[in-house]
Amino acid sequence: MKTPLRGILAVALFVMILHPTAALAQEGWVGVLNFPEVQTVDGGVAVAEPVPSNELVRFSDVTVTTVKRHQTVRLISGGVLETGPFTSVSLSLGGFVEGTPPEPATIGAVLVPDEDFVINALKEGVYLFPIEVTMKIPQDSLPYVGARPETHQLSFPRYRVYFYNSSPRTVKAQLYAFLLN
Repeated sequence: MKTPLRGILAVALFVMILHPTAALAQEGWVGVLNFPEVQTVDGGVAVAEPVPSNELVRFSDVTVTTVKRHQTVRLISGGVLETGPFTSVSLSLGGFVEGTPPEPATIGAVLVPDEDFVINALKEGVYLFPIEVTMKIPQDSLPYVGARPETHQLSFPRYRVYFYNSSPRTVKAQLYAFLLN
């Protein structure tokens, strides 16, 4: 009885030595890659605090008077969005229209990188690397309006936020920037 068991074990060991991936295929193969000496890490590695995976930033109650998108020197400034370690942003734009819009209009928020070159181009009427979200306001709409969220990839660590409004009515805009990794 012991001889057949030893024979089976010997064959199984032989198969594992000749074809180790066949023996590990059912469990899944895990490989370890050793980097060259120039990439060794010496000492301890620690994370001081949890790495954030998301953050909600609000730009609330921004009074947006009538200013067209192409009037770049008159755009309403909403502040600065620090995007830090995040890779994308989901923008949600809403607002309260003061009065009834007599005609359809568009409200928008444009994020432009906080870089001198980009800001100088904006002053000349040129949008470089913009991230934008818009909402349509129908004629005779209710005072509360909003647009569907839009997700965009981030390329810069800071963006300036600007608003525009093609309506003759003032809008109290709300921009929600949900930063994601």
